[in-house]
Amino acid sequence: MNPRGDFGIFRNEEVFHPDYLPDKLLHREREIEEIASALRPVAERRRPENIIIAGGSGTGKTSCALHVLGELEEHSKRALPVYINCWETSTRYGILNRIATALGAMVPRRGIAADELMDSIVERAKAEGRIPIIVLDEADRLFGSAHGEERVLYDIARAAEVFAMNIGVVVITNMEDVFAKMDQRIRSSLCQRRVIFERYAPPQLKDILEERASVAFFPGVLDEDVIPTCAGIGARRGGDARVALNALWQAGRRAEEENSDKVRVEHVKKVEEYASLTSSPLKKNMEKLNDVELAIVKALENAEGKELLSGELYKKLKGKTTDRTVRNYVSKLERLGIIEVEEKGDVGKTRVVRLKGQT
Repeated sequence: MNPRGDFGIFRNEEVFHPDYLPDKLLHREREIEEIASALRPVAERRRPENIIIAGGSGTGKTSCALHVLGELEEHSKRALPVYINCWETSTRYGILNRIATALGAMVPRRGIAADELMDSIVERAKAEGRIPIIVLDEADRLFGSAHGEERVLYDIARAAEVFAMNIGVVVITNMEDVFAKMDQRIRSSLCQRRVIFERYAPPQLKDILEERASVAFFPGVLDEDVIPTCAGIGARRGGDARVALNALWQAGRRAEEENSDKVRVEHVKKVEEYASLTSSPLKKNMEKLNDVELAIVKALENAEGKELLSGELYKKLKGKTTDRTVRNYVSKLERLGIIEVEEKGDVGKTRVVRLKGQT
């Protein structure tokens, strides 16, 4: 008789969902303390420090930030976290609108100027006695825009000085060189504290998988080599815990589809490529790319080996936009982790552009 009855492999599959936030975040104690230290003044009605959180995909940046903010909300009614994913809201006006709405400001349907929105934010925050903490996740999306959307960082960071209000900014980015990309005015106002998330080492990935598996699966359903194999997949993708967790999840689902009583390494091998692809920045954000970005991705997808020399890429997009625009978007997609660019031969003479993970 099956000791699990009719419940299958999973005990709680929700722990693999993208919005799941574990109670304990392993191997991130130092980073959590850094973020908490910067935001702790809010509980004392003082201005928090602005923070830039940088690191590769799947290194726990967002989870750690949300964990600290959740604890802060429990201890202080003055804290008002406003979480904004910049892939979903990528314009200066849209971000300010989201902040104003979170504060309860009435924004006319006809729309108002960005400066008026900022005035509304200040007015509502002071009236409510709240301290907004603006979390701009995947802020990479703001940089390189033809419309200078990154200016919103300056708007928010400068509000404390210009309007004498308490407000904090948490910028989360995959761009470890984000500081160099910023306008000097933004950098001087925003960069009060930096927290760098290093990539997970294989033993750390294994710990994370074991902790999640203890909640997700019934006891005894995982073969002993399954977790090490999934950890290895995440390690080969640059220490990405998201990829490792997705591989474990998909392997469990494959085992269920095959009516297996165990999750085995063979199930992991069958889903490895799919798990990596569905965790990639491209697959998560494909529908949010603009026309030129989509054209670049499509050209690479259709190319032999999923790669092109930069000159070949420019030729394929000729007539749709300028070479300079293509170069700008190639740089942007590289920062977003969607493509990678490799120098061949003499530096600056030949560049190979490929979709990330196609090597």
